[in-house]
Amino acid sequence: MVEKHTCEAVVIHCIDFRFRKKLNEYLMSRFPEGYDLISVAGGIKRLVSDSIENNFILEQLKISHKLHEPKVIVLIQHEDCGAYGGSKSFGDFEKEKDFQASELNKAEAILKAQFSQKIEQYFVRVSGKITSL
Repeated sequence: MVEKHTCEAVVIHCIDFRFRKKLNEYLMSRFPEGYDLISVAGGIKRLVSDSIENNFILEQLKISHKLHEPKVIVLIQHEDCGAYGGSKSFGDFEKEKDFQASELNKAEAILKAQFSQKIEQYFVRVSGKITSL
């Protein structure tokens, strides 16, 4: 019989290589026993823009939940995300940060209707600075 295994968290973030090393260091310090990772272009973009009935990110989260019972769902968006047109699409940093915070809040609302776990939101700067929202 296969032993049941759980993880501390499931994390959703963008595929952008510029952030991977810092994010992995931070996440491993927070969740040293490991975490499930859902990494797609735009991070949570598809979660908030696709229909609930046909939502790739939501399906991945359900699989993580079923197989590994993560205690926390971590949502991470970043500065200069190409899936959103990059920083130039926003005009200035505050508009970009506000937009990404809005996307994170939409994602959290969707997830609260589906899951009972605690949800954490983060925004990462190109410099590597990670900010909790």
